[in-house]
Formats: sequence, structure tokens, C-alpha cells
Amino acid sequence: MYKHKYLSGFFLLIVVLLMSEFVSAQRPFRGRITYNITYPGSNIDLAELQELPSKAVIITKNDQVRTELSAENAGLSQVKITDVNSGEVSTKLEIMREKYVITRSAQEIQTALRNMPQPDIEFTDQTREILGFTCNHAIATIVDENGDVYESEIWYTPEIPGNAFNFDSPYNEIPGLMLEYEMRVGQLNIRHEATSVRRRMFVGGRNFYVPRDYQPITYNELREKLQGNF
Repeated sequence: MYKHKYLSGFFLLIVVLLMSEFVSAQRPFRGRITYNITYPGSNIDLAELQELPSKAVIITKNDQVRTELSAENAGLSQVKITDVNSGEVSTKLEIMREKYVITRSAQEIQTALRNMPQPDIEFTDQTREILGFTCNHAIATIVDENGDVYESEIWYTPEIPGNAFNFDSPYNEIPGLMLEYEMRVGQLNIRHEATSVRRRMFVGGRNFYVPRDYQPITYNELREKLQGNF
């Protein structure tokens, strides 16, 4: 039996992954990026906020990207595996010892992005250094379904190619790895701040593998399954 507190937290966590969810350097980046995640200005209650991820670790090798989110107070484990060549994204979830994988094709991702409010991105001349990287500045402006306008700052480095990290997000125009940025998704305002970037480290292929014991499922099927446990 699932505990009630996991249901609202689960769907917020899925939103973070499925809808967050990220070039002058020509060599593909291999390494690990760690982010702190906060939610300034989000319109959710404290209990839901405490279940949301507080840290993201991205491991990448060539055109494969693994994003792992962790939250101190949530009984959920979630990993997103992206294959840039195929455009396919698989999200692994462990919920109360049960394992699921939600896989989306490139077409499904593009459809989901078109159904989201599209940001207007303005590139500025500002630069600053973050973790030893020279970062460029952009401002993303979004108008939600209620007509409210939100502006978010983005600091990205063109020293690391951005397509592998950004192609499945509303910020796919950003041509470099984003080291500090905010993204508005519904009632959530998600802020990422990079705390470390490690380059040229060894990255094993098993990081991008979905084991057979993960049950394929769609988002809607999983939502119905969880609701049926109440």
C-alpha cells in the first residue's frame, strides 16, 4: 500500500523530470555536473516542497546523458537517460520497491514541448565566471495560461556543447551547458545552480542502461496505478 504523502510528491517529481527535464566547443563533453536545486517563488505548500529534489547529478559520455535526481524526504528514486542520437529519453523510477521505466520517443518529446508555453529568449552581452567557465547571459520570458509573465535568468557556457543537455527542454535554443538557470513549469519555479563540473573522468556504459527488471509503463498508466492504491 502506498502512503498518501508520496502521491502528490510523485507527480511533482515526474513534472521536474519529464518537462525539465537540457556550441562552440566541438568535442563531446565527458564528465559529471552536480547541481543544487531550489524552488523560489513556487506556488506549492511546504509539505510538497520538502518532497521535491534538492540535488541533480548529470553524467555524460559522448551523446548519452544520465540525470539523477535526489530528495531527502521522498521515497522515490528517479533517473533520466537520454540518447541524443535517437532523441529517445527513458525515465527510470523506483517507487516503494517497484521499478518502472517511462520511455518517450523524439516525436513525443517534441509534441510535449509544443504543448508547453514557449519562452522568448533574449541573449545579452553580459558575461561572468562560474566554476572556472566563462558564461554568457540570457533572459527567458514566458507567459503562462493565466497571462502572467515570468522572467528567468540563464547563465550558460559555450565551452561545453549544449545540445545533449538542452534538446528536450524549452531552453533548446541555449547553445551551451547551463550552469545557473531557472525554469517555470506550472506552479513550480525550478532553480539549478551548478556546484561542480568534472571533465574527462571515466564514465562506464552501465550508467546509460535500463535493466530488464524495470516495467515499461506510460505516465498516465502509472498515475492510474498509484491512484488505485488508495
